[in-house]
Amino acid sequence: MLTVLGAAVVAASIIVTMAQPAWAQDTCRQGFVWREAFPGDHVCVTPETRAQAADDNKQAGARRQPSGGAYGPNTCLPGYVWREARPDDQVCVTPATRAQAASDNSQASARRATAAPPSAPAPASGYKASEWSPWARAEGVRYRYRWGWNPQEPRYATQVDAVFEISNTQGRLWEGAVRSLDCAQNTLSMSKRVVLQPGQTQQVSFLTPNCGTRAQPSFRPNVVRSGRID
Repeated sequence: MLTVLGAAVVAASIIVTMAQPAWAQDTCRQGFVWREAFPGDHVCVTPETRAQAADDNKQAGARRQPSGGAYGPNTCLPGYVWREARPDDQVCVTPATRAQAASDNSQASARRATAAPPSAPAPASGYKASEWSPWARAEGVRYRYRWGWNPQEPRYATQVDAVFEISNTQGRLWEGAVRSLDCAQNTLSMSKRVVLQPGQTQQVSFLTPNCGTRAQPSFRPNVVRSGRID
């Protein structure tokens, strides 16, 4: 009887020992947490990114075209794109958030606490984003910008997403616009109104003509305060 019990204890120990590495493979390094953009999403991200994913999920319905559109019932409102944290992830987010999801997917293995057996790489998103520009200043704010595009999508044949991050550096409400200028002339091309509370930082994006090439796009950014909008 003792021999049988002893064997059972040893067997249980083996099961626990073998099960532990499977759980540990998804443990994040210090400073990172599971993204949880969808059930089973164990990509390690910053706590801020996980909170953003949860907020985007809550607002998913409000960011879709009410009657559908060119991409079916999940077609996003202007200014939003599918997140694509996995191939069937069609939650509508800003272009900057989609670029962040693709970046987090590519760094998933490096952010785990322990080395895991090689796994199939996450499907690469066709959406690309440039590096942020250095911070610049306009009246009452500071801002930076970048552009995003997907060479595989027809709407990006001659356009790019102009993406701004703008921060109110003063102690009162700021109202103005982020804009793009015509590629050939110093005239207004596209514009989007922005209202910022004191100290608030916000990301804003819109489609604008591509002033570069399809492989190396660009646009001409501009930020103005209300009262000076052409």
